[in-house]
Amino acid sequence: MLIRLTLSSGHEILGLPTENTYGGGWDLGPTWNYVVLDEKPFLVDTGKFGSADALLEMMTFAGISGRDIDFVMVSHGHEDHDGSLSEIAERTGAKVKCHDIYDRLIRFYPERAPDDARKSFPASCWRCFMPPSFSTEHCTEYQKARSRLKIETIGDDGSNLSENAVVYHVPGHSPDSMAVFVGSEAVLVGDTVLPDITPWPSQEAFFDQVQGILSPRYATAASVYGLRAYIRSLAKLKEVGKRQGDLIVLPAHRLFYNGRWNEIDLLTRIDELIAHHVQRCEAILKIVMKGAKTAKEIAMEYFDAPLLKGFGILMAENEVISHCELLSACGDVVSEGDEKFAATGTMNFESAIHSLEP
Repeated sequence: MLIRLTLSSGHEILGLPTENTYGGGWDLGPTWNYVVLDEKPFLVDTGKFGSADALLEMMTFAGISGRDIDFVMVSHGHEDHDGSLSEIAERTGAKVKCHDIYDRLIRFYPERAPDDARKSFPASCWRCFMPPSFSTEHCTEYQKARSRLKIETIGDDGSNLSENAVVYHVPGHSPDSMAVFVGSEAVLVGDTVLPDITPWPSQEAFFDQVQGILSPRYATAASVYGLRAYIRSLAKLKEVGKRQGDLIVLPAHRLFYNGRWNEIDLLTRIDELIAHHVQRCEAILKIVMKGAKTAKEIAMEYFDAPLLKGFGILMAENEVISHCELLSACGDVVSEGDEKFAATGTMNFESAIHSLEP
């Protein structure tokens, strides 16, 4: 289905869901892409690679021509959000607006790649937890297409996308994540705030290899990567949300799932997400208090077995490492040999998490 929201101001937003299946047990539901019918309509997100026909057909059904779209932006540079960006831009003639980090990471820098296996991948994929063989099979054409994009870059916070839309940089899940506030009535949050599920944070370790590519204003890993960046972004959204009042929250996944609509109260959901990460840090710390363990060993003890099937174990390890990075920064764990994490005997993480500010 597609949806049309009419805001009290009279502005309208179209919600256009595109298929988002990769096989296995992963099921986020469709990717929700949104057309904001401002004075000049614009599109946020384009679904995975190959979604252009479906998106354009839904627009036509809703009475919007692709040629009516002034520009396209993506909430962040993951394939289920920007997979069809190149094709949509080409077929509609729309401009492309994305965060400066997105513009830099989609390019190829073979001379900077960490190893020979990654020379044929853009910088965004150098630390992908999926094996190179998977990326080669599934992502090559998508990566090449987006690397040729001409992009108008967006600033960090408070940039006006249009007469009624303002964008904020909310890194953590991805270093280039953006949230779009439409007046004081709605916010498009991408994957930063989801109902029903918790977005996985990136790793601060990703920063090491791309630091020379990013703007010098991002001087530390925790400024754009990892759990600390993500929690700061949640705090930022909460701060902005308090100024806006009652907002319609439009996520990129699970807006409609299992036969029901998932309405989100922004401030309540942010508190729930932060509490979730406090609880996960506590659980991981309890595991390593029994003895030093690798991220994989922690994941196998913490997560239910069905979640670890196939590439699920790689996603679970990423989750564990991002939390161990925060625990390490707090002094609660240390890295030992053989990539193991050990407890130090302190429990500083909860106060540290609640002290993180926008």
